[in-house]
Amino acid sequence: MVKESDIKGELLKQMGRNSDEAAGANTNSVREVIAKEEARIRRTKWETVIAWVLVVVCFMIGAVVERFRMDQHFNEAELIWSYCLPMILPALLLIAIIFTVLLYTRSRTLTIRQIQARLADIEAILKKMAGDR
Repeated sequence: MVKESDIKGELLKQMGRNSDEAAGANTNSVREVIAKEEARIRRTKWETVIAWVLVVVCFMIGAVVERFRMDQHFNEAELIWSYCLPMILPALLLIAIIFTVLLYTRSRTLTIRQIQARLADIEAILKKMAGDR
């Protein structure tokens, strides 16, 4: 029985010592990952906004082309748009949807990483409190 408690105490000491060192290094690396992820999310937000604005612009161009088609006033640019728009619009819509889903998943990943960093900070504080006793 005595040996088991000695082994248990020694393992706890080693685990506490190693995890404090690892926690400090781990916290810094987690902060770097979070900073990179935040920058990536900002970039993805702009890409998403631009993609959706392009979709709206394509719908507006389509409405103008359709209006001129109804009035029977055609020029070359309107004819080109009337042929290209049915191919461009679905592609832009797909890109906008992909960026939106990507933004959502990256935001969730960032939230989880932030929670992990906070839990690591709490763990370090609790270990310090346990070590002071």
